[in-house]
Amino acid sequence: MPFIKYGNHILPLPNLPYAFKRRLIQLSPLSDATKISIAWSDLGTLRNLRRECFHKIFITDNETACRLAENKLSNFKHFFDFHCMRHFSDGPFTINTTWESVLHVDEIVSKNKPFVVDDILVLYLTSVESYDRMVPLMVGSYTRLVLYGQFTWAQIKHLIHDKVEKVRIMGNVQVTLREHDDVVKLMLRFGRGSQYK
Repeated sequence: MPFIKYGNHILPLPNLPYAFKRRLIQLSPLSDATKISIAWSDLGTLRNLRRECFHKIFITDNETACRLAENKLSNFKHFFDFHCMRHFSDGPFTINTTWESVLHVDEIVSKNKPFVVDDILVLYLTSVESYDRMVPLMVGSYTRLVLYGQFTWAQIKHLIHDKVEKVRIMGNVQVTLREHDDVVKLMLRFGRGSQYK
């Protein structure tokens, strides 16, 4: 006996659970958003639940760094759009990243809305607590990671997932004596190919 029985064995669209609609909106590509909005009239409220996606982003908890990053963004916005320029900028041993968006940690926390980072993540955090406030809202498959400021080893280990190919740490990392072996193991495992830096 079926769980839901209708005359034509098709569940009508208005009867779909709210949680299912919400998850479908989060997972659907932007190109399909108009088709889905035609199917559900109550989609106006669901559209606000969709995660915001960033390609290259700079996140900071420092007002001065935020203003400087925004100035750099406006000055060099179109220079690094070309893939060859990005290759020459990086060089064989370093990562010189650019970004398309700048966000302050307070802005992220006040929105309290999950967001996705899919290419470059640059973090400039002056306190370890800023990380704890911001990271629960961030997901993504970024491949390049640049860190400035204060971090613990557990935070860095959490940020370096399997898809990260290039990492640049330009800040202070708090490592306890128990974590020394873990640091060495991660560094040895990370250098698994020529494209990893």
